[in-house]
Amino acid sequence: MSERMAGVFPEHIDPRALPDLTHRAHSAHRVAAVVTATFVVAGLLWVFVTDALLYAFSRDPVLVARIETAKGWIFIGLTGLLLYTVTFLAAARLDRVRRLTAATLESIGDGILLLGHDRAIAYANPAAARMLRCTREELIGMTAATFSMRFRVSYPGGGMVPPGRFVSQRVYDEGGPLHYKAVIHPPGGDEVVIRSMASGVRMEVGAPAIWVVSVMHDITDTERLDRMRHRFFTAAAHSLKTPLAIIKADVQALSPVETAEHRGVKASIVRQCDRMDRLVQNLLVLSRANEQALELHPSDLELRPLIERLSGEDVWTYRHVVQTDVTGSPSLHADPERIALALRNLLYEASRLSPSNSPLTLLARPEGDRVAVGVRYQPLPWRDQIEKTYGEYDDIGIGRSVAQTIAEEHGGSLSEEATDSEHTSWMHLPTDAGVHT
Repeated sequence: MSERMAGVFPEHIDPRALPDLTHRAHSAHRVAAVVTATFVVAGLLWVFVTDALLYAFSRDPVLVARIETAKGWIFIGLTGLLLYTVTFLAAARLDRVRRLTAATLESIGDGILLLGHDRAIAYANPAAARMLRCTREELIGMTAATFSMRFRVSYPGGGMVPPGRFVSQRVYDEGGPLHYKAVIHPPGGDEVVIRSMASGVRMEVGAPAIWVVSVMHDITDTERLDRMRHRFFTAAAHSLKTPLAIIKADVQALSPVETAEHRGVKASIVRQCDRMDRLVQNLLVLSRANEQALELHPSDLELRPLIERLSGEDVWTYRHVVQTDVTGSPSLHADPERIALALRNLLYEASRLSPSNSPLTLLARPEGDRVAVGVRYQPLPWRDQIEKTYGEYDDIGIGRSVAQTIAEEHGGSLSEEATDSEHTSWMHLPTDAGVHT
């Protein structure tokens, strides 16, 4: 199949040759039965009609024998013509479909590899050859072990992918489709980051794969851009932390004797420094989470002292009074700094989406083997519109994403509880949250 398909580009394809993939084609047995039945019926009609006409025309044995012989030759000729027509139409349709399939594979921009029952490459399209910087003839017959040695396939983290772990090999035994991200190193060229997906071609569900289709999508440029973005976020966040700390410390030490006006300006600067510091921490969390490098440092955490400390931070007293409502003595095994950041984000969101001077309530309560921590507030009448605007142009959206990331990294989740007069953002965490890191 690979030899016939390689380099095939049909000059013109009749649109009528396009197969109808929305309906199941008639089975081969049905087609053969129809053709055979047509032949048998036509033969019987031919014998019956011609014999009836012959004996009605003449009773001369010699003439009848000669006409019978002619009838046989005519029947053989018509049968041959019928067989030729049926065979030609079937073969022509198969050839059109084959050329259409070959042209489709040849024109796909992603690299396509077809593997046969021996798990070796039987076909490679031009895009695969360009991506791997070799000829298609070199790829044909290549096994997974040879492919691994030639192109040094590795995970993005740097570890080599064993040949048996290629998705094109696993899909023979595990079903599919399967996919992963990998890095290939073509000889004499730069590394190529690909997203590889493989799926087995099976005639029936559960049957062994007779072919495997492996697709290689080049994501090198996208991956490079993502790395640059992550490095920028990380560098910007680290670079901002020191100036913010210095500004905040200098403002607090400016004057031991302050007027009411100076105190207001100083408090405003401190609040904005705290907001920027929280934004920096959020960017660091998002950057590390995207790189799957977010680390947690869990320890035994009593929630009551943490909630009381957060409620007393000056950053919340500018517009709101923060109250606490802690049921029992909830505790968990979690990263204190990450949990505090998530709660600060929820408090900040509540302060922006509620009226000035309305109360905010920090909540904590046990829920079996889990703990619920949340922020309750009185929502603005137009909260939905405000939240949508802030989500697009403000750091509320970032804070919410970070809170959800931190909760999920601890094995928990976020939820919302709303009435006409109150809105509560909950963070549900397992008491052994640190086990989920």
